[in-house]
Amino acid sequence: MSKWQTPKSSKSPKGASMADGKWGFVSRFNQYTHILLFLLATACFISPRTSYAALKETLPVYHWSYSVLDQLRLRGYFPKLFISRRPFMRGEIARSLRTIQEDIDAGRKQPSRVEQSLLDQLNGEFNDERIALSEQLGTYRLKIGAFGTLDGLYHPKELENSAVIHYSVNRSGTRVREKVRTKMSAGTDKLIVFHSLRFDRNLGDDPTYIGDEFLGFTAFTEQAYVQGHYGPVRFKLGRDFLVFGSGKSGHLLLSDNSRTFDMYNFDFTAAFLKFTAFGIELDDMPLDSIGVRGIGPINTARRFINGHRLDLRLGTWAHIGITELVLYGGPNRTFELAYVNPVNYYNGVTLNDADALGRPANTLGLIDFALFPRTGVELFGELLIDDIKVEKKVLSDLEPNRIGIMVGARYANPLGLDGVTLHTEYTRISNRTYNIFFNQWERFLHRNRPIGYSLGNNFDRFELGGSAWIMPSLFISTSYEILRQGQDNIDSPYNSDYLNIPSIDVGYAEPFPFGPVQRTHAANLSIEFLGSINWRLQMDLRIARVNNFAFTGLNRNQIQQFRLGIFVDIDRFWDFSD
Repeated sequence: MSKWQTPKSSKSPKGASMADGKWGFVSRFNQYTHILLFLLATACFISPRTSYAALKETLPVYHWSYSVLDQLRLRGYFPKLFISRRPFMRGEIARSLRTIQEDIDAGRKQPSRVEQSLLDQLNGEFNDERIALSEQLGTYRLKIGAFGTLDGLYHPKELENSAVIHYSVNRSGTRVREKVRTKMSAGTDKLIVFHSLRFDRNLGDDPTYIGDEFLGFTAFTEQAYVQGHYGPVRFKLGRDFLVFGSGKSGHLLLSDNSRTFDMYNFDFTAAFLKFTAFGIELDDMPLDSIGVRGIGPINTARRFINGHRLDLRLGTWAHIGITELVLYGGPNRTFELAYVNPVNYYNGVTLNDADALGRPANTLGLIDFALFPRTGVELFGELLIDDIKVEKKVLSDLEPNRIGIMVGARYANPLGLDGVTLHTEYTRISNRTYNIFFNQWERFLHRNRPIGYSLGNNFDRFELGGSAWIMPSLFISTSYEILRQGQDNIDSPYNSDYLNIPSIDVGYAEPFPFGPVQRTHAANLSIEFLGSINWRLQMDLRIARVNNFAFTGLNRNQIQQFRLGIFVDIDRFWDFSD
């Protein structure tokens, strides 16, 4: 489901469509072979788990185990995981599972029926890593696997190519979409090489997609990295996920909405703290329409992010994260040592360099927290600071603050109902946040998608819902959502109405959300059946009432999405000794 609408002019041209002219016969043939190719690609890896996976392999942020980990963390398990810094390494989870089992065996923990079921699911998924922690299986390891999905989707016609942020699609109606994610890793105890290629026909329906489409297929490398690990130090070079924050529906700074990043990443972990420093190369931004075949636009702005983060774990009841990052770039610009320096203060550098040296940059900060005052209760929040005006000397100081807030709570087992969780969350991001007045390449976007929260800016959203494990393998969640969205967003021209005020003494105020507003009341339902750690079924339904639909003044009652999917995940392992 697309979560962001972007102008068509910002997309790379796609290859020839199969439905066009001479490709028609290919389309008919391809229509009958997609499902067969999907089944063959996954079936070739079907085999019992025989050895163990690399402990240092990172877990994709959309993996089903994250939702189980969140449920168990709320109930007092996994207190030593840095839960607001993801992705996790598979070995981190395996070590925590081993500790939990030791506590259960010693009588220090007494899991309920649902808690034991969730632990059993994780123990099955990470069984090879748990074995690896206690047995010497070989000097070198090789893993090959695949993750596949087959989805039946429905989107209404009126969402096709609409200006509706959050769920617009290129193609509507009923259709089948398959995705295959290959994965391969090799390494030793100190070093791992990992590669994952994603074939995904859903990308062709995404208005934000940058890339080619050939014979109906779209694909990209999702993960590809080399990672070294020595004691408390970890260094990674390559492409991987990077997510910060305690939010449940998304995150304000670095989120799972963004495509994976090409980056270097350094971690230092010591007991109750973790320090992270990273550098990211984003996609280039064309500065004009003049292009050279095989090369692309002549004039482009290169774009980079540098950042650092400190995670603090205060006993078992609190997790606090503080992050600062800087986005900068321009023609002929590259990584700069002042920002690569992991202990420098980026905002100070930008204040000194932006005018004096002509090297502007956009800094953002994040403070996030997750509090567990008692078992079964969580209070969480994120505060994003893009720009705050303190002085009132010139007209530009009248610009409204660019900030984002998220606050929420979860409550487990109300009235003693084992496996039931209630949750609420409110998110608000002001107009102009993630955007920039001067240099468009400093907008907080990566490959047309928001790097932060999926809805961009100029919106607020309230959600109230609940979930329950009806039986060990059946999970149901439902929520009610109220969403207000202004028409302006990250890729809109930067609004500077505050500069038209005759005097700073007059002041400036504007409504929120800014501009025409679309209002949505939506009910969401998700049902998930976990057949085993290797396969599961899922159904998602979203029904909404939309006022001022697509900012047209019309109202709509619609099924915005209906989805049925099957997920298959298979791995094979080999161990070698000298």
